[in-house]
Amino acid sequence: MPELRSEVLATPHSGIRRMLELAAGVPSPVMLVNGDPNFRTPRHIIDGAAEAARGGATGYAPGAGLPALREAIVDKLERRNGVSARPEQVCVTTGACGGLYTSLLLTVGPGVDVLVPDPGWSNYAAMVHVLGGNLVPYPVGPSAGWHLDTAALEEALTDRTKVIMVNSPSNPAGLVEAPERLREVVRFAEAHDLWVLSDEAYDELVFDSPPSATAAHGGAERVISVFSFSKTYAMTGWRVGYVVAPVEFTRQLALHQEPVVSCASTISQHGALAALNGPQDCVAEMTGAYRSRRDAVAAQLDSLGCGYQLPEGAFFIMVDIRPTGLDSWTFARRLLVEGGVGVVPGAAFGNGGEGFVRVTLAAAEDVLEDGVARLGDFVRALAGSSHADQLDAAAT
Repeated sequence: MPELRSEVLATPHSGIRRMLELAAGVPSPVMLVNGDPNFRTPRHIIDGAAEAARGGATGYAPGAGLPALREAIVDKLERRNGVSARPEQVCVTTGACGGLYTSLLLTVGPGVDVLVPDPGWSNYAAMVHVLGGNLVPYPVGPSAGWHLDTAALEEALTDRTKVIMVNSPSNPAGLVEAPERLREVVRFAEAHDLWVLSDEAYDELVFDSPPSATAAHGGAERVISVFSFSKTYAMTGWRVGYVVAPVEFTRQLALHQEPVVSCASTISQHGALAALNGPQDCVAEMTGAYRSRRDAVAAQLDSLGCGYQLPEGAFFIMVDIRPTGLDSWTFARRLLVEGGVGVVPGAAFGNGGEGFVRVTLAAAEDVLEDGVARLGDFVRALAGSSHADQLDAAAT
């Protein structure tokens, strides 16, 4: 076989996928790994897409997306995100992944530094690497009080920095940044002439405060907002999202996604249109379910004596495993093999996630209860063993 590009083969791949591969070799594990909602796509969305397909909507869509969908997105942005935009500022993409990658393609090249939250979604590193950029982490984990701070951005800034990536609500920790913090990030970007690439894939899945989009706080000529239908409407397999940015940026985005995907799936776009134009009680119901699961898991972890970071949005919770004395990869592998529970090591999301594991709340309540009970028992057993080892070492 002819040689493949070594620099591409060196791409750091997702630790989430790695845990799924490891779990395939374990009999009937309790899986608390996926970021895939355990809800079905609401019926009115499926019906809308099916009706459009039966009516002949099975050809290519315009590169930037169906005009009716872009209009509906503009309306949704105004009503639910506090963002004023025009249809020509919207480009429909193949999920948030397609929107993030093509946005980075337009802004990042060899040697360019990209400031990325740590811990942060693992595929940020893969995208930046493939494009030849440099991943520069800034802390949003326990060392930073689980929130971003412009002082940390200032410390990470170099003369090669062109992009700041922001994620709220966040994966893996479920952080929701307050409006004043987002305003500070926008001001920081304006002061240093940077792009702000805001990953808003979890959009309205916020538990304790209203959603707050980065673009609602200024920076009209530099904020690139990436949204998805995947999480809010349980549409992960539909692969449809959208980018909101300056007009020239979205025009170029549509042109540059064309060589890869031509356009987002036309049938999926009709499903997305049905999602926006149809009843929204499904969003409230799913958000309420995730909130209820969060509270139940937190109470269970409290009873087990396990530490955690309480999420404010999305559908994950970071559980503290530092008392075990194990690094997160070793812990996750042992928990999978010895305890029959799949979780994601915190280090899969960057050094800032070390000492924690990510547990998904996108699982049925009985599965969560069983998995968290096993996880808690495993932490306590290892923590006790670690403490005994320390006492033995001190005695000798």
